[in-house]
Amino acid sequence: MAEETPQDLEQEEILEESSGGVSPVIKIIIIIIVLIILSVAAFFVSKSLLLPKYQAYKAAKEIEAIEQAKNKVATMGLIHIIDNITVNTLGSGGRRYVIAEVALEVKDQTVIDEIILREAQIRDEFIRYLRRQTAQHVLDLGFQERSRRELTRMLNSHLNTGKVDSMYYIKLLLQ
Repeated sequence: MAEETPQDLEQEEILEESSGGVSPVIKIIIIIIVLIILSVAAFFVSKSLLLPKYQAYKAAKEIEAIEQAKNKVATMGLIHIIDNITVNTLGSGGRRYVIAEVALEVKDQTVIDEIILREAQIRDEFIRYLRRQTAQHVLDLGFQERSRRELTRMLNSHLNTGKVDSMYYIKLLLQ
């Protein structure tokens, strides 16, 4: 038998590694193929199982939102009208005045009864509020919204049986 040289030993090890083991490139290709198969399987599972459940959930939520909106808009409270409020504006010297009519919306008849009992006091509050306004303030685009909030807050501070939910201007003239 001939003695093996170190070069022969190295060549034998290289041959054993290459013939017995799988090359790293093949391992990477196998991993990529397995990942692709898993991704496709996950896609089809989510599309066939999860997507229909999500769509049904989303449709149910939309129907619920529509029902809530219908219920919210459908009801309007009781209305009491305070009419014929005529007031001189601040700084006009009696030459400019405001004519106003308002509708007060409430949920309960007992609140309307209290408003009727306190109508003189409520009219006085409206008159005092409008007298503090100049003609320019009344002409301002934001006046209606601001005055609605302020007057509603003021009215609610006088009421004991409930509260005014909304106030609407039926007439608001500046002469």
